[in-house]
Amino acid sequence: MLGRMMRWGLAMERRRTLEYPPMIRFSLFGVSVNVQPAVLLMLAVLGSFLGVDAAPQWLSVSMFVVVGFFCLLSHEMGHALVGRCLGGGSPKVVVSWLGGDCCNPDGVLTRGQGLFMTAAGPLFTLMEAAIAALLLCWQCGDWQAGLSFAANAVFGRFAPDAYGGCSSAVVLFLAYTVQVGTWWAVLNLLPIFPLDGGQIMHGLMVSPRRMHIISLSTALCCMLLCAALGFWLMILFLGFLAYFNYRCLWYTSH
Repeated sequence: MLGRMMRWGLAMERRRTLEYPPMIRFSLFGVSVNVQPAVLLMLAVLGSFLGVDAAPQWLSVSMFVVVGFFCLLSHEMGHALVGRCLGGGSPKVVVSWLGGDCCNPDGVLTRGQGLFMTAAGPLFTLMEAAIAALLLCWQCGDWQAGLSFAANAVFGRFAPDAYGGCSSAVVLFLAYTVQVGTWWAVLNLLPIFPLDGGQIMHGLMVSPRRMHIISLSTALCCMLLCAALGFWLMILFLGFLAYFNYRCLWYTSH
């Protein structure tokens, strides 16, 4: 997700990064990166850390955390690198428990370039998922079986020990990359502000009020779908986005 601030319901470019308490700071390809510690705990919870009751399950949880962090970071780096190539500046990335933030207050982009920069994040994660799926096929030696395994991995239905292509750790890494990369891209492309899909919608629409109405409606519909599927953590996340757009919609009406 790109860094934005809300004022009277209108999306405006940020002039500074979000104020997170970072634990880890480093530079990657000339981009300043801050990592909020809560992201590791959140990924562990999503990886079923609370349900671990056997030693082999620790490998699964650990690999999910590694892959999840890798996908979150590469997603924001996609925004940062493409934005810097198109409009210059000094982008900064924060990886947090809500996903991440990319801010480049010094960059100068046209509307079309801004839309392409916004789409670059999901495209990066989808590309990683596709590469991981191809590697599974290559390791398997049977493209049909490999693609079937990758398709099952998207929905979490895979058994690494039953896959004869390579070691369980490598299979877990590739399978989780397919799963996390696919779903993180799909989630971010939803037309819900301030997700990437909502940012793209905002760039294409004239009326902020209509944009927030679409975002709120989409978030509520997705909440009902997640409730039917039993994705309770996703319901909380979408509920936060729904409330956020409701508040923005209220400000545009007053």
